[in-house]
Amino acid sequence: MRNTKEIQTILSAIYCINLSKRDKRDKNIELLCGYAFNRLFNGSPNLLILSCAGKSEEQILEEVNQMMYADTKYKSYVDWKNFQEEQRKKENETKNIWL
Repeated sequence: MRNTKEIQTILSAIYCINLSKRDKRDKNIELLCGYAFNRLFNGSPNLLILSCAGKSEEQILEEVNQMMYADTKYKSYVDWKNFQEEQRKKENETKNIWL
C-alpha cells in the first residue's frame, strides 16, 4: 500500500464530515471509522467529536480542508481534478462550436 501515512488524516476527515451532517449522520460511517481508529491506531474518535462540538458545518468543513491540505496531497489531487474538468468543458465548448 502506498501513502499509508495519510490514512489517519483521511479517516479523520471522513469522520468529521459525517459529524457535520448533524441529523443526517451515517451510522455505518461512524461505526467503520470508529473500528478503524481502534484497530489501526489503537485509539478512538473521541477527540474528533470534541473538536467538532458546537461548530457549524461550514466551520468543520473548513477545518477538514485545512487538515487535508496540510497532512496529505489532497490539494494537488483537487487541483488536478479541477484542471481535468476545465479541460473537458473546453473540449465540449469546442465541439459545440462545430455543431
